[in-house]
Amino acid sequence: MQRASCSRRFRFPRRAFSLVEVIVVCALLAIVVATIVPRMVVVQSQREAKAVLEVEDLLRMYAFRNSAGTQQVGLSYNPSENALSLWIFDLNPEDPDGPRVWQEDRLSDVVQLPDGMVIARAEADGIELSDDLWNIPTHPDGSRPRIQLDLVGAEQQVSLLLESFGGTPIRSDDPIATIRAPRDLDAEGAAFDPW
Repeated sequence: MQRASCSRRFRFPRRAFSLVEVIVVCALLAIVVATIVPRMVVVQSQREAKAVLEVEDLLRMYAFRNSAGTQQVGLSYNPSENALSLWIFDLNPEDPDGPRVWQEDRLSDVVQLPDGMVIARAEADGIELSDDLWNIPTHPDGSRPRIQLDLVGAEQQVSLLLESFGGTPIRSDDPIATIRAPRDLDAEGAAFDPW
């Protein structure tokens, strides 16, 4: 009987976390979160900035291919893949004697927009395009439409404007960019004036 009472007296106490240990663990977790979260936000911002630059380059290529070539060029958006690509109206490689067909441009890359970034609005010559699959072709006479694309992401909101006579898109967030209006020198009577 003495043994039984003795074992009850020397029983090991149940160990739990003290308040100090819990506070230390919470402080360490807060430090880890404070260092990781800003990096994740910066990575998302960098992805969106890169996508805007890639769309800008694609618009520049669209203008260049239109001015340098004889083929019709088209800018195409696929919302299911969230991708923007350049298309050429050219001979069908499988049937060279047949009619011309639209095919993806081999000289430009498809721009894949990052998750969370979309083309919120697209206009061609002032006409708003639907959210569905769309294509903005150049005109058969060689001219091209005025294109405006509004890109909206978690960190970036940029509007790109490619004038029908310009070779480089204008960004809405560029403070020194100016939109030039075309002038008809013949109508002004200044067609033969020195520049």
